[in-house]
Amino acid sequence: MNRFGFAEYEDMTDLSYSVDVSGMKEVLGAIVTLVLSEETDFLDSLSDSAQADFVVPLGMAARMLSNGEYSAVEFLSAASTVRYCAEPHMKEFPDELVQMLAKLPR
Repeated sequence: MNRFGFAEYEDMTDLSYSVDVSGMKEVLGAIVTLVLSEETDFLDSLSDSAQADFVVPLGMAARMLSNGEYSAVEFLSAASTVRYCAEPHMKEFPDELVQMLAKLPR
């Protein structure tokens, strides 16, 4: 577990050298904005289980992003957790969100 509460695995270090972390940061930021923005009703449209499974790690990732002080491995840990937690609920998400989530690492 890292300081942000996300699990880190050995392969994430290797992955951090081969992915565009800054590009993924934009994608994760866009997901945060879409889902957690008070200007949209997206959050209210989610089932209770999607809110519990997906929104909690997304909120943790949002706090990490706003902090701005994280390593590539910490970022990848957060991004992959968000995707993993979203996958069981993707059928209820709009295509735009599903496409953004698919850009995050597994």
